[in-house]
Amino acid sequence: MNLPSHLLRLGQRFDRLALRPPAATPDRPTVDTGGLAWARLWSWCHQGTGPGGAPPRLPVGQPRVIQRLAVGALSGGGPAAAVAFAEALARQIDGSTRLDALPGRAAGLAFRVGVKLHDAMWWRPRQPDDPWDAGWVIDKPLALARLADGFLPRRATLVLADGQAVARLTPTLAAMAQRQSDFRHPVRWLWVGGAPEQPAPDPLPTARFSLD
Repeated sequence: MNLPSHLLRLGQRFDRLALRPPAATPDRPTVDTGGLAWARLWSWCHQGTGPGGAPPRLPVGQPRVIQRLAVGALSGGGPAAAVAFAEALARQIDGSTRLDALPGRAAGLAFRVGVKLHDAMWWRPRQPDDPWDAGWVIDKPLALARLADGFLPRRATLVLADGQAVARLTPTLAAMAQRQSDFRHPVRWLWVGGAPEQPAPDPLPTARFSLD
């Protein structure tokens, strides 16, 4: 694979066949972004994601990632609070919060172009403030098949999954775990809501986070 292949991959878009982007939800409970749960989740997302960057002479070489797939579970606070927390985390990590705060369309366009330029720099180490992709698992057969068999992250990705649908979605997660070596970028799967104890496909442990 060569530079033209790398340039072709830069046209890859957010995978709406598999994931639904987080929504801006000002009517939901206020999220404490300075609390312990937020800090722990943010740290978990970024742990093992580096150093990133492929060898300079290999534009489509595999970026250096310590942990390509990790699983977490967020519980407590009630269903609405857990969803609001996850949405806020997703919008912060994917750059939506920063984008919304920019003064006008020109600044927003410059931000987006900057993100794409960084994507093009295959040798560039991943930075803590680099925007990720983030979205909810679409609980439909075609979407789950896409995640299980065809999903490839274009950049670091936070996947939010309904904690009430563990039995239905765990086979998809297990399939992703089987082919995680194909992921060029880290993926973090977060169960949102549901029981405090969630199963995980062997051999992936589940990191636990609580809003209580």
